Amino acid sequence: MLFQEESFLLIFLPIFLFVFFVLNKMKRKNLVIWITAASIVFYSIYNLGNVPVILFSIICNFIFGLLIKNNCSNGSLFLKLGILFNIIYLAFFKYLDFIIKNINSISSTEYNSLNIELPLAISFFTFQQIAYLVDLKKGLIKVTSLKKYLAFVLFFPQLIAGPIVRFQQIIDQLNEEYLSKIRINYFQNGFCLFSLGLFKKHFIADGICPITDSLFVITDLEKIPSLAESWIGMTAFGLQIYFDFSAYSDMALGLALMIGINLPANFNSPYQATNIIDFWRKWHITLSQFLRDYLYIPLGGNRLGVPRSIFNSFLVMAIGGLWHGASWTFICWGFFHGLIIGITHIAKSILKGKTSTLNRLVHYLLFNRYNLFIIITLSWVLFRSENFNQAKIIYESMLGLNGFDLSRSMEQITFGSHIRHQGFLPNQELDITLIPFIPVLLSIVWFLPNSNIFIHEDKYSERISTAKLIACLIMFFLSVKLALENTSYEFIYFKF
Repeated sequence: MLFQEESFLLIFLPIFLFVFFVLNKMKRKNLVIWITAASIVFYSIYNLGNVPVILFSIICNFIFGLLIKNNCSNGSLFLKLGILFNIIYLAFFKYLDFIIKNINSISSTEYNSLNIELPLAISFFTFQQIAYLVDLKKGLIKVTSLKKYLAFVLFFPQLIAGPIVRFQQIIDQLNEEYLSKIRINYFQNGFCLFSLGLFKKHFIADGICPITDSLFVITDLEKIPSLAESWIGMTAFGLQIYFDFSAYSDMALGLALMIGINLPANFNSPYQATNIIDFWRKWHITLSQFLRDYLYIPLGGNRLGVPRSIFNSFLVMAIGGLWHGASWTFICWGFFHGLIIGITHIAKSILKGKTSTLNRLVHYLLFNRYNLFIIITLSWVLFRSENFNQAKIIYESMLGLNGFDLSRSMEQITFGSHIRHQGFLPNQELDITLIPFIPVLLSIVWFLPNSNIFIHEDKYSERISTAKLIACLIMFFLSVKLALENTSYEFIYFKF
């Protein structure tokens, strides 16, 4: 079940909210139990067989937490065992077939793939629980009851695609005393955030998706996309994944706010960043923070000099790429970002101590949102491609190595076989009626404030204006109407 589906909007969500507010008036001690039970139902609708997988992980991590806290002398050992358990558990479901495939490729063996189905959200709840064990060992948090721990991991707004919530960010909100205080302003702000996200998903992310799909249809048909087709298609994907993930983040935060719970922000206008480091502070914020706090900093971060910080960036981003999927294209996507981060560190190191005029000039020419968008768009090729051959074809077209396609009216221009006159979109797959929306969407992501600023600048305790509330109601009903037509796509991060 996905947030934008009619079954969620018209059945699950109304029932969940109705029972929650009824319990709020009658049996407040059951509020956490209801949240947990509803979350299990939400998770099981996708695949009932996934429920034992997540419950086993939760129980094992809860036990490891008790062992870490109650055995001071052996706490480090139990922490290592807990982290090892989580890595093996994730690897078994997500990476075992990938490992077998690579072993067969390297050693010319023929081991059969196990075809293990990837449990929903395993990457998210695994990282979330690793952070719990580490923070427990550091003394940053205390062990709680199993009831609250279940609610912490299973809470359905953040379960399937984040944010990766840390224990200390939510546990004080998962008690009956806090939940029993009905906050009408929180509900209104939450509803508006959810409605904005729902609208972005249905009308923008899914609306621009056909352009990207058309580009990959061209490669699937073993045709060569033109330079214009490749850049338009990948720019569309950059916008699609932006609005798709932005939509999910808004909807997750909005759903939690409806019952008064604040989740951490996970998306903050990343295309307005001026360099790759700033980009990762704004894109999938909780994943970036996890990789920084539990991997990059323990490896030494940037405290051991520029060369070591570049190596750490490569390693951390490669792991981040692998986290997204069991594929070499994802790993190379991570390396791509690690390379750009390394180059940024070198540039900052060289510029350090230079004149302010030179600094401003370099930042003006190199470190701006437009150059960064081009770099990010190039990286999305690896992220979206199913294999390296597909990525190679698109890269060659984007770089002009497959020739240039001009209008038929320019046939008098002939400079060799690499110039063709079959039109800028010779494969006739891209929907030209959608292309004019691309500059509009670019203007939105580059210049306009994000949803949180539009709603209330994170001041959810304040009452939202009537005009904004009416606008969000209209967006909600338009989105529900579209949901009834069953035309929506899965969230891109749903598969991770």
